[in-house]
Amino acid sequence: MYISQFIFGPYLEAGEKIFRVFHRHPFVMLPDLMRVSFFGIILPIGLYLLFPNLVLFSLLWMFISFIRIVYLIFNWFHDAIIISDVSLIHVNWNGFFDRASARLEYNQIDGTSSEIRGFRRTIFNYGNITVSGGRGLTLKDAINPRKVEKIIMMYQEKLTTNQHLKDANVLKTLLTTMLRHHAKAEGVPEEE
Repeated sequence: MYISQFIFGPYLEAGEKIFRVFHRHPFVMLPDLMRVSFFGIILPIGLYLLFPNLVLFSLLWMFISFIRIVYLIFNWFHDAIIISDVSLIHVNWNGFFDRASARLEYNQIDGTSSEIRGFRRTIFNYGNITVSGGRGLTLKDAINPRKVEKIIMMYQEKLTTNQHLKDANVLKTLLTTMLRHHAKAEGVPEEE
């Protein structure tokens, strides 16, 4: 969790802690990763073997492809739903200079739903998870969306119950203080 706390730190409030992070399934980035690997690494190596004098061109091509692979991995890792001790946070990363996040407080959550459509998604158990309430949050291609749905609801129940208990204790303390102050100022009423 220390790595997640560091990487997702800009999306957190001061003192906020991350409990869980749910990502997209790595399988969804596999076609792009294979395409970049073939055209960006295997093809330049073959080009170098055929034309050794193009070594600089091949190295530059592989370097740019390596940057593209890093970009794909970052894009996969940063598309996530974060469960923190304050709220749910949906992070959407579209590039090094294009990031977005949305926050949904636990008391605003109306429910969750999961959707797995298609043969490949059913076999590899990934699909969309939607958290409704407020503006809502949707993580596309989440790993094991039914499990994610249950975990989100479990944390919502746990954290809202804790908040209700804290609120009840604060209210009890406030009322006790008010009664003591009133009894001190006005005296205790006598029974008839």
